[in-house]
Amino acid sequence: MAAARRALPPPVQPTPGAIEGDILMVNKAVLTAAEVLYPLADRIEEARRTQTPGGFRERVRSLVREETRRQIGTLLIYAEAMAGLPEEQRKSIEKAVLKEIDNLVAQDYGGSSARFKAHLADSGLTLEQYRDALQRDLVVRQYMREKLTIQIQVRRDELLTYYRQNSTQYETPETRELLVIEIPFEKLLPADQRWDTADRTVRATTKLAVLRKAREAEAALDQQPFAEVARTYSAGSHAEQGGSWGLIARPLQPPYDQVSKLIFEYESGQRSAPLETETGYFIVQCGRIEPARRRSFMDVQDDIRRELTERKYARVSADYVLKLAENATVSAIDPFVAAAAQRAEQRGAHAAAAGAGKE
Repeated sequence: MAAARRALPPPVQPTPGAIEGDILMVNKAVLTAAEVLYPLADRIEEARRTQTPGGFRERVRSLVREETRRQIGTLLIYAEAMAGLPEEQRKSIEKAVLKEIDNLVAQDYGGSSARFKAHLADSGLTLEQYRDALQRDLVVRQYMREKLTIQIQVRRDELLTYYRQNSTQYETPETRELLVIEIPFEKLLPADQRWDTADRTVRATTKLAVLRKAREAEAALDQQPFAEVARTYSAGSHAEQGGSWGLIARPLQPPYDQVSKLIFEYESGQRSAPLETETGYFIVQCGRIEPARRRSFMDVQDDIRRELTERKYARVSADYVLKLAENATVSAIDPFVAAAAQRAEQRGAHAAAAGAGKE
């Protein structure tokens, strides 16, 4: 209960000269701290769980500053996009936004608009603010794609250069099929015994029985396919798959590391004699071998083109926003970021205090 009485951080005070600490004016549009914090909620909570208090504060300020800049750009572009938009298109956009909200409410809030509004209110938002933000994002994405994509060209020599400089990401390493017959000591113990508590005599007797069964399996392999023998003799987790662990590019993690590394020394079809480990006997065989290969330039050039196009689009978009911002009137960003970040910190402090009060 003592934690519940702990003093909370003081409320955010507007910075002198600013309209209000948690409000930012972008030309004639208003951006609130709640609108900036809402899309950051999951990332802020992750930072709260994983960072030290100091690291959390730095992370929150970084996230808030980044999102604030993004939303300033969105507001500026939205105003430009809507300026010459016909009324018919405006109505079409509004319908699309309402439909998306209806789908969200149906999927995540059981069709209850009241629950959705309560969720927004808990974050300091109204339904109208959420709807407007959604509409801005929708319009800006479409407007920027139509306006800027035609300016972006990716030459063939750029594609080739990227392919050569990043060739390793188009390489697939050699893989080998791991085939295992596993006969654990535990499986042949008397029903009332455990391997870690069994006495020396029981252990010795069990080891002999397991070795005898492993040799029977080895002899059977001279006459039958590995898969058939594995299904008959193996007690491992992949027995039903004929002892196949599939293709691997490197040895497995313990306790199968010593066993699995052998196939990287074998030819296809080569197998080991029965191998004793701390847990039982194993017979290992190298199945098929898939050689290393590299995807050709022709195979990946479309993927590279999309990647380079997106990179250029990001740069062109950023430049476009900067040019708009040069002619915009934006109130003090630093006080706004500080106020929004403090609001996020206060929210966590209040939640922690409320949780402590319930204990």
